[in-house]
Amino acid sequence: MKSLTSLILTFLLYGCGTKLVGTFNSSKLTSSQGESIFVNSLNWGVSDDSQLTTISVDSLKLKNNRDTLGTVYGLNPFIYSFNNDSLTLFFYDKISYKITDNFRTISVNYRIVNSSEYLKLNEKVLNNQGFYTIPNKKNIAYPKDMPLPPK
Repeated sequence: MKSLTSLILTFLLYGCGTKLVGTFNSSKLTSSQGESIFVNSLNWGVSDDSQLTTISVDSLKLKNNRDTLGTVYGLNPFIYSFNNDSLTLFFYDKISYKITDNFRTISVNYRIVNSSEYLKLNEKVLNNQGFYTIPNKKNIAYPKDMPLPPK
């Protein structure tokens, strides 16, 4: 009985470690001068409803989930667009994340938007119009005549 209790305790302690096991997503953004950065996220939980996100020069940051400095917790922490070597992060109400890495050729802009602007950006995300969430929602058919949710 004592060895069974020890075995169960060992499994419980091992399972309560800091290592997260989940779904890793990465999107590569490349500047016109060849510099690459990555929008990485790690989702976990029964329905992947917990999320850490980072933007980094490291394509594997968060994959092994040991390096969580410079990350933001929460589902869809921002919407982003990448155009003309400029990465723009759109936040609803307040800026909740700042990129800690430095980039040579890519500039970063942070924008706070109100609820109606955020809804319009979400519509562009769903219609694949150059705006993205984390993880990316690709190839979602969203009827153009479908109304936005009420404000």
